[in-house]
Amino acid sequence: MTGACKIYSFFLEALEGETNIAFNVTGMKEFEAASTKIREAADRAHFNQYEEAMKLISEAISNVASSGQWALQTLKNNQLL
Repeated sequence: MTGACKIYSFFLEALEGETNIAFNVTGMKEFEAASTKIREAADRAHFNQYEEAMKLISEAISNVASSGQWALQTLKNNQLL
């Protein structure tokens, strides 16, 4: 495994850890889904399937971004924004 691949793997492991923490704190399924996508991306990258890995990371980002919508709406409803 090349140095770049190792760094990419470490990054994905750290990212998965952070999304797991977010899921444990919030209980929001979007974070659980994102964590699963990141794990799948790491598996794909291990087998040099980088295009599929990037697709899965994009899906994970979408899951997390979607989860922020309720927070934004709550802030707006309480006139905090």
